[in-house]
Amino acid sequence: MRTGVWICTALLAADLVCAGGQSPDNVQANPGRGELESIRASLEQKLLRDQANKRARIQLVEVLIRLARWADAQQQVQIMSRQSPQDAEPVFLSALIAFRRGDPHRASDLASRCILLGDVRPEVYKILALSEYLLGQTEQFENRVRAILQRNPSDAEAQFFLARYLYEMGRFAEALSAFQKVLQIEPEHYKAHYYAGLIYASAGDKQRAREEYLASIKIVEGRKIRYAWPFADLGRELNDAGESDRAITWLTRGIQNDPSCPKTYYEYARARLEKGAGSQVKEALAEAIRLDAGYANAYYLLARYYRKSGETQLADEALVKFRELKAHPIPSPYGLRR
Repeated sequence: MRTGVWICTALLAADLVCAGGQSPDNVQANPGRGELESIRASLEQKLLRDQANKRARIQLVEVLIRLARWADAQQQVQIMSRQSPQDAEPVFLSALIAFRRGDPHRASDLASRCILLGDVRPEVYKILALSEYLLGQTEQFENRVRAILQRNPSDAEAQFFLARYLYEMGRFAEALSAFQKVLQIEPEHYKAHYYAGLIYASAGDKQRAREEYLASIKIVEGRKIRYAWPFADLGRELNDAGESDRAITWLTRGIQNDPSCPKTYYEYARARLEKGAGSQVKEALAEAIRLDAGYANAYYLLARYYRKSGETQLADEALVKFRELKAHPIPSPYGLRR
């Protein structure tokens, strides 16, 4: 599979809502591992009291998937299957586990089996569509998502998948229209705001881009969601406009929001370098590279830093690494855009 297609697929896959969009009660949209472990223990206690509590078991499977405890998740699915042999839900959850583990063949087969069992929920078709996309069947992906929307035009999740696909395929006018439809259905869809901002920025409408980034950030901070991308791109826009101090402020907030996002460190270093080759530049770039070893532009910026610092040999070494990565790109381990 081509690198660009792989990245596009990883980005789309990352947005699939676990277990048909259900979330355990009182869970944030993006809880930390410690919170997930606490929820897991609570659900296990609930099931000890009532083994037939299907909702609690589905929620436990979702939490185990988020924790990447695949064997434990599958074990819970097997219990469900024994309790309800004719139920399609265990098949759907098995498809979800296979998908999240990176086995699109099995996920596609299981999703197809769900449909044969009469489970025609949009979530089933979403797994099928994304699995087929992973298998290189891109036209089929778009057709399936559009079919979901024909049945339910108000499905914000499906509309977002379509918008993301169109964006990654470079069909920006169609993508913007689709993101706007998402926001009509779900005004607080922070990812739709963010991607709309990216499209406005690429079209040169910097003010609209900033407005969308800020709208995304307001939702993210208000709901305590870890999602640093709008901070990173807002910071980049501000820095490019000569507002490096404001850029650094927003990028610092982005790093605090999600310390695992490489781009915020990169943009922070880029903004800092405008003010001089201080140690904070090197530290931020080291963190960006630690998080994403294939971050070519981070090596290029590191070479610039070393040049400004008078460390010629280190600058040359960083530049060699930059050229190697440009010639032989490494997909991001997070499926992230760079």
